[in-house]
Amino acid sequence: MNREEKKLETKNRILEAAMCLFAEHGFEATTVAQITEAAGVAKGTFFNYFKTKEEVRGKLDKLVAIDELINLKDKPGPYAPRFLALVKTLGDSMAVNHSMLLLSIQGMLANNQNIEESKEGFCFIIDSLVPIFEKGQQTGEFTTTIPALTMAHITMQIYMGVMLTWVMGMSEESFGDQLLISFQVFFEGILKK
Repeated sequence: MNREEKKLETKNRILEAAMCLFAEHGFEATTVAQITEAAGVAKGTFFNYFKTKEEVRGKLDKLVAIDELINLKDKPGPYAPRFLALVKTLGDSMAVNHSMLLLSIQGMLANNQNIEESKEGFCFIIDSLVPIFEKGQQTGEFTTTIPALTMAHITMQIYMGVMLTWVMGMSEESFGDQLLISFQVFFEGILKK
C-alpha cells in the first residue's frame, strides 16, 4: 500500500468510527477522543485530517447526499420531486450547526490542496447528476433544449450559492427551505412544458 492509499484508508477509518459513534451516542455526546480510539489512531492523527468533529459530520453528510444521488438515478421518474425532497432533507440536516457550514466553506477554500479535493468531489457529484437529468429528458420530464451536463453544473452552482448566502446570514429561511425554494425555481425552468 503506497502512502496516498494509506492516508485514504486512515481517513476512512476515522469517518467510519465517527459515523458509528454519532449513530450510537449522538453527535454532541461523541468526543474526538472516542473517535480516535474507535478508529485506532492517535488524537494528533485525527487533526491531520479534520479540524473539528463538526468537519467530520459535514463530510459524512456530503457522503450520504452523494449516495442518495447515486441511488436516485436507479429509480424511475419523476425526478424533480425526489430531488427536491433530497435537497430539503440534506439542507435541514446540515443546518443544525451554522458554524459547521461556515467551517465547511472555509475548509474547501483553505489551500490549493483543499480546493483540488473539493473540485474532485464536485465533479463526482456533477457526474452523478448527469444520468438523472438524461433519464428525465428521455422520459419527457425535463426539457431537451438544455444539455444534461449544463443542468448538473447549474445544480452545483445553486447549492454552493445558497450555502454561501445562508452562512452569510443573507436569508431568513432555513437552509433546507432556501435550498428547496431555489431548486423549485430551477426545476420550474427545466421541466418540459
